[in-house]
Amino acid sequence: MNQSNNYLNLMRISDKSIREVLLRADILSVVGSYVHLKPVGRNYVALCPFHKEKTPSFTISPQKQLFHCFGCKAGGTVVDFVMKIENFSFPEAIEHLAKLFGIKLEYEGKPSSEQDEELEKLYEYSLIASRYFTDKLFNSNEGQNALRYLKNRGIHESTIKNFGLGYALSAWDGFVSFVQSNNYDIEFFEKLGLVIRKENGEYYDRFRGRIIFPIYSTSGRVIAFGGRIIIEDDEQPKYLNSPESRIYIKGKTLFGLFQTKDEIRKNQSAILVEGYMDFLSLYQNGIKNVVASAGTALTMDQIFILSRTAPNLYLIFDGDEAGQKAAIRSIELLLQTDVNFKIVALPENEDPDSFIKKYGLDEFRHSIESGKNYIDYIYSLAEKHNALSDSQSKLKVVDSVIEFTARVKDPIRRELLAREVASKFKLTDSSVLQKLDRVVKNYNRIEQRQQELNREVELRNTEKIKYQELSPAERGILKLTCEVEHIYLEPIFANIDETDFVNPLAGEIFKELKNHYLDLPAGEKIDTLLIMNKLESEELKSLFADALTEKYKVSDGWEEVQEITISDNSIEKTLTDYIKNLKDLSLTKKIDDLYQKVATTFDLDEANRILQEVDKLIKERRFYLENFEVKLIH
Repeated sequence: MNQSNNYLNLMRISDKSIREVLLRADILSVVGSYVHLKPVGRNYVALCPFHKEKTPSFTISPQKQLFHCFGCKAGGTVVDFVMKIENFSFPEAIEHLAKLFGIKLEYEGKPSSEQDEELEKLYEYSLIASRYFTDKLFNSNEGQNALRYLKNRGIHESTIKNFGLGYALSAWDGFVSFVQSNNYDIEFFEKLGLVIRKENGEYYDRFRGRIIFPIYSTSGRVIAFGGRIIIEDDEQPKYLNSPESRIYIKGKTLFGLFQTKDEIRKNQSAILVEGYMDFLSLYQNGIKNVVASAGTALTMDQIFILSRTAPNLYLIFDGDEAGQKAAIRSIELLLQTDVNFKIVALPENEDPDSFIKKYGLDEFRHSIESGKNYIDYIYSLAEKHNALSDSQSKLKVVDSVIEFTARVKDPIRRELLAREVASKFKLTDSSVLQKLDRVVKNYNRIEQRQQELNREVELRNTEKIKYQELSPAERGILKLTCEVEHIYLEPIFANIDETDFVNPLAGEIFKELKNHYLDLPAGEKIDTLLIMNKLESEELKSLFADALTEKYKVSDGWEEVQEITISDNSIEKTLTDYIKNLKDLSLTKKIDDLYQKVATTFDLDEANRILQEVDKLIKERRFYLENFEVKLIH
């Protein structure tokens, strides 16, 4: 695995390069490679790739090069989209887009913040560890035994090198000694879970006497490790994985996806296996649309990641009892999604690796093509365990299949599956549909109760919700500031500051806009993409995207502001209306707050001082409502 780009990641991408990526990376073409976009007016809409929905609420503005989902509130630039959908860091997203659009990046200095610096350090130390393990596999006596083991299992040396496999020495302090002798900061390796601190402050290795499988992010950076023992030991687990860290979340990671995602997209299907060795065996045998669950049970997040890459999924499980249980758990999750999936059940005591060695690649491909839907799979399991021999046993099996079918959200798909259940178990459609209806109603009651509990939580967090909402006046000022020519910005910033926003988040955004304006050369408009990039929190990005993409009518001039060409008089009227509305909102709140303060003040002098301030604010409010008007000299 070529990791040369990781050294560049230790440096900061220049502002000039970031700006170029934001300007040249077209959001429509990027987002369109993940979801189906439909034009609506000047915007495009789609089903949101970040949450499940039936009606499109995900909106793309090609004019502003922004996206926003009115359902889950995700929003931002094309960089934010790539970060979210690919689980990339900011530098990874910039580099990905630069490669996509043929942009040469410039690097300078250090990462831009302490948080970024720690993140990059974790990536750097993961790479250091990966190279250490690879060196021990090829250049130590113990490693030679591990290398022989891999080759005896049929893993080619080219595959070993391509995937960066390594070996952890059996000593308790092999890796610790390497870290200390090179003066690396051992606390970063502790954060990665590669070393463990004892009560006396000393460290020891997590991985000992194991073949090491590096786990890569979808951008190709080492984020974690899996380790397999060579000598079977009842006191040690066969596989051991890194614990979670800032750069590694088990339930959101799939082993091999970085190497195979292009093949998966091309084939429109993914094959999911359980183990690292199974993955490597399939990959080097030419079956490259494969991923492994990396030592964890399949999660909804992993399903969601795969569903964004391909609509069809084949799950391969070992034929033993553990494999059957894993299949049943996966069925329950998958039926709650729109993924088309099949179960490939291997013979008992066989895994993909052993099956190919025994029966050949063609037979394995045939097994995949003959994959079963969940109804046929459960039926075959029941037959195997003689669970269809009497009516009582058969009833239990049918009940379990109906329980699974009730998980399907789409009513038409659910009914079609119910009819398949009836046909398979030789029952009438009406009896199965009747039973299914009862189970679905029960699920709906449970779901309704959960929604009620969620609403109670929302009510308890009313203040937080209010904190996030924008008034029409606040939304309008933010949108207008980003759309008008430079000459019209002066009256906005001369009359309004961040304290005029009731929503403090909107105030933070406006402060960033004002700072940007103060540095603008004469004649230049506000650069929305740069502002979005400067906003640090996802909450701020979402709120800003919401303000820029949702249409809000506050004044007669608002509709004209939506258009590219508008008259000067119309802009002046719109500016007047928005500034009046926001000042009215702001000053009214400030006056009310001061009146409340007077009511709780026992100091007469202090009360008089507050009332004088109130009088001043009332006069200011009257001025804006009665006399204020934006009138520019052209």
